[in-house]
Amino acid sequence: MLPEIEPADDPVDGAALLLSVTAKLSTYVILPPHAALAIALWVIRAHADDCFDTSPRLSLTSVEKRCGKTTLLEKIETLVPRPLVTSNVAPAVLFRTIELARPTLLIDEMDSFMDGNEELRGILNSGHRRGAARVIRCVGDDHEPRSFSTWCPMVLAAIGKLPDTITDRSVVVPMRRKAPGEKVQRISWSGRKGHALRAHMHALARACARWAQDHRDTLRDAEPMVPESLNDRQRDNWTSLLAIAEAVGGDWAQKAREAATALSGGEEHDASSAGVRLLADVRELFSGKQTDRIGSQQLCDALAELEERPWSAWRHGKPITPYQLAKILKPFGVESRTIREAGTTQKGYHLGLFADAFDRYLTPLDIPSDLENPVSKGNTVTTRAQSGDNPLFEKVTEASCDVSKNGTNAAPMADCDGVTFQNSIPLDDEHISEDDAC
Repeated sequence: MLPEIEPADDPVDGAALLLSVTAKLSTYVILPPHAALAIALWVIRAHADDCFDTSPRLSLTSVEKRCGKTTLLEKIETLVPRPLVTSNVAPAVLFRTIELARPTLLIDEMDSFMDGNEELRGILNSGHRRGAARVIRCVGDDHEPRSFSTWCPMVLAAIGKLPDTITDRSVVVPMRRKAPGEKVQRISWSGRKGHALRAHMHALARACARWAQDHRDTLRDAEPMVPESLNDRQRDNWTSLLAIAEAVGGDWAQKAREAATALSGGEEHDASSAGVRLLADVRELFSGKQTDRIGSQQLCDALAELEERPWSAWRHGKPITPYQLAKILKPFGVESRTIREAGTTQKGYHLGLFADAFDRYLTPLDIPSDLENPVSKGNTVTTRAQSGDNPLFEKVTEASCDVSKNGTNAAPMADCDGVTFQNSIPLDDEHISEDDAC
């Protein structure tokens, strides 16, 4: 039986809750800007899982080990409903476990068993949309077909890049190692401080559960404003998180949109295939050369000169050829034509041939001015506690930090955690008594 979280006894101030959760998430690991807010919104979404039709995975990735993924996974585990942590899972066990327990599934070390495991990838993908979150398997001696649910909140942690289809269904948090000048607190789950930390995280989890419980009707009917820079799948991934931020009120909706733009907006997240990468590079070359036509060989030569691109060694260490270029572009409806340039004719491409492909697969070159720098401008968060007879959060002190820009000074975020609980569990772990920690 997985542990259930009893909602807090009293109503919860959503702004105070977000401020507290983001601060705690940033205390022990280095997070990129906006990530703490995205994770906090995702945690609350896990408590309101029945309000939404899309279940975005929360994917924690890093280019190397020792970037804090497991530590962050442990913190998230204490906040979500019915947590189930594993470092390996077989496909047949996965869907049976989801059907039986409806857990919040936290899978670590995905890189160690995901490669080539197409059945597991299909199951993970199927749970993204509620209507399609089913797999059918034969069971029993009679091999009777049975439908199993694959719908549940999921956190996935891996070194390296997850499969494109999983990334496409995820809010991705790219983790980094702590730099020499960056400071974080060491986490300990044992002893007096460990008990105190667990008690505090449990109080936060209860607050998340109570807020979600009180706002279910609002979340079910929500139609939040989503940044235009997100593609269709990214919009699906962020809609539930943005709905929560809008329900909290204040400037949290704007901060959440900035987080969505920073973490999921931009072409690099949409370039899930060689074709899309090629289209982006071709568009850049047309723009840089300020021309409306380029010969096939000229285009190949220009592509091969681009740094940190695959075109200079596209096949067997040799540069991309006009034939290979045409083969990649053809599925996008782009075919070479005879072009005239400098009094000669040759095979090549007119810029107009790419118009439809650019519109469909790339984000616009002209980014609105308010999205040019998606990183938060450093607005100070000031909220007031929700009025009521016995509110869970008694007060919110003025914060000297911005929760959406916590990637470079994670440790000081603990000082911004100015929420005091009704049940006398303060946010400062150092001052929690042994009686409160039990």
